[in-house]
Amino acid sequence: MYNNTTTVEAVQSELLEIFNDLHTYEENVKDKASAQRKLAARRAIEQHFERKKLESDINEFWD
Repeated sequence: MYNNTTTVEAVQSELLEIFNDLHTYEENVKDKASAQRKLAARRAIEQHFERKKLESDINEFWD
């Protein structure tokens, strides 16, 4: 009986560790995706302002 209890506890412990690792992995994936979205937004904003500056510089040159 003691051996069965030990085996069950070992399996429960292993399952808990697996679920914890899975949760950690999912959080890391979400964090990485969020960082990529923020970087893409930042790049888009920078490109927008660079384009406006370039248009302004070109207009000043031709005027």
